[in-house]
Amino acid sequence: MNIQVSAKTFTSSAALLADHAAVRRRLFGRAPVSPVGPEPVDAEPLITVRRRLPAVNLQFHDAHVRAFRRWQMIAANGPCTAHILKRCAEARVPYEAVIGPCRKHRVAQFRHLLMWEIKTMVKPSISYPELGRLFGGRDHTTALHGVRAHAERIMSKER
Repeated sequence: MNIQVSAKTFTSSAALLADHAAVRRRLFGRAPVSPVGPEPVDAEPLITVRRRLPAVNLQFHDAHVRAFRRWQMIAANGPCTAHILKRCAEARVPYEAVIGPCRKHRVAQFRHLLMWEIKTMVKPSISYPELGRLFGGRDHTTALHGVRAHAERIMSKER
């Protein structure tokens, strides 16, 4: 591909501006002209009437969706999620707090206990990244810390 470019030379700024205007007219052409037509007639506005619906308590409206999602989690992760849900119900700690970002001492220690139980009793072959994902997508080092911290608590109580 051989492209040759030659520079234009101008004697004055007026010649430069005139050339610029000519190039601009050539490239952009005329401004589009709107077609002339009859003036629009103002029509009477339409009035729509909507029925007022009774207020619905949406708290119970989505209970079936929550139950289905909980079933999906149990089906996907098997006995581990079922164990977490069962222990949360026993200890009266909300499942959402255990898998959520809550850092309260009681919830964090309970989360460590559950991590330790799953790693030692429920499914010893579980990897730490998988264990972290069970608890709301936590990092594998968080799961490792939780298991070790609870094991340390058990050892200190035995002494």
